[in-house]
Amino acid sequence: MQEQSTVFLIEKLLKPANDVRSILRWGYPKFATIRFVADHSQLSAEERHILTRVIMPPDRTVSRAKKKIGCKETGNRDILLDGYNVLLTVDSLLKKEPMWFCDDSYIRDTRFYFSKAKHAQDIEEALETVLDLLSETGPNTSTFLLDAQISRSGELAGLIRRRMQEKGIPGDARTSKHVDFDLKKEGGKPESDIVVASSDGIIIDSVLQVLDIPACLMEKRGIEPLRLY
Repeated sequence: MQEQSTVFLIEKLLKPANDVRSILRWGYPKFATIRFVADHSQLSAEERHILTRVIMPPDRTVSRAKKKIGCKETGNRDILLDGYNVLLTVDSLLKKEPMWFCDDSYIRDTRFYFSKAKHAQDIEEALETVLDLLSETGPNTSTFLLDAQISRSGELAGLIRRRMQEKGIPGDARTSKHVDFDLKKEGGKPESDIVVASSDGIIIDSVLQVLDIPACLMEKRGIEPLRLY
């Protein structure tokens, strides 16, 4: 039943998605374009959210895709992880939520919008999955950055440090009041060889190299993402 509903959803969104792409090629703003097309197609709030997550302006699709590194290219590299972004997306994958291959070549979930604080305490399986991947791919160091404003982030950082030590993964986990700024600063230095793990478009636009951990896990498990084309 869920598979049938997903097929129906994709069929319903294909034409609106292509209409949005066609208009964006003329340089119109993304959000206004999606609102215009969604109103015309009478899309629900969740369906509009999917278009917003999946569809990108043409200039973003090229520039972001060029920054993406392969899953096996992390050996002897330093990785900076956008903690909640990565863990919550992997949590969606493990819970078999819809995972979309977006226009800029990154995998994103479309859980209609949740509170990070609500789900942050329910991601230990996602953490173990990510740590196992890091252990296999062997980066030089892996550092998780967590939003300090989210409840119990300090406890989660402590758990991550303990599990990394137990698994023999070099690195750290820490909280920050300005995670986005830290990621963009460290990953955007011209001389930096740091790889940032995130699917946040604003962060991707500001750094030099990006690792898509959910995509790596899906490739490893033979899971095909949903596509709107």
